[in-house]
Amino acid sequence: MDMRRKAKKLAKSLIKVGRRTYGGIYELGGQDVYLAWRKTAEVFRGGEKTLSDAVENHKASWAMDNDTLIELRVKGVKIVGVWVMDTDDKFLAPIDAFFDQSRAKMMNFGTRGGALQRYLPLEHFHIRAGTTKIK
Repeated sequence: MDMRRKAKKLAKSLIKVGRRTYGGIYELGGQDVYLAWRKTAEVFRGGEKTLSDAVENHKASWAMDNDTLIELRVKGVKIVGVWVMDTDDKFLAPIDAFFDQSRAKMMNFGTRGGALQRYLPLEHFHIRAGTTKIK
């Protein structure tokens, strides 16, 4: 099954902006968790040429839309993260980490058709490795 279809099927609710679906709210350990759907290539590298360099220099981060984070906090979601569609890995962090200025950075892409984003470095996430299938 395609990973996005699986993600949609398992979600309690989907988070959409316009017609685009960005992720879903899932139940994990009895609590609601938001997982944004991303690919490994979408890790923010902070100007570094490679993901390895970005990780080594503590610049590798996952970005989340500020408005989405505020909406999730209002809904009582305490854990947010990223479901990496090409590896099935899940990166989880407390939502408060995205609002902590000592850990997360903000960048505004509103002038380029984007939105205000919050970036949390990978070292602030707990990682649940995906399953490996050998064919």
